[in-house]
Amino acid sequence: MIYSNVYYLLRQTAKHDKVIVNLKQLLTITDILNMDREVVSNALNSRFSDFEDSLQNFAAMKNGEIDVILTRNLKDYNKSEIGVLTPESYIKSIIASR
Repeated sequence: MIYSNVYYLLRQTAKHDKVIVNLKQLLTITDILNMDREVVSNALNSRFSDFEDSLQNFAAMKNGEIDVILTRNLKDYNKSEIGVLTPESYIKSIIASR
């Protein structure tokens, strides 16, 4: 997830101040990965069809601690070396493992 994209989407239906409050809340339950030259270069040279998804994939790979990417758009991650699940599938897998 890229915070600037979330801001843009939320801003379509809410005022700036409300969006900022929501982003601050989101920041309490998420982490931010580094987006450096290596990540961008890998994304540019990848076979991903969606550049933003490629950036997220390579940032996750560089982090080294991420086992799965959650997305509703599985098809754009078919080149990923990291596991990819929908949020619903992830929740079901968590419940099943209990």
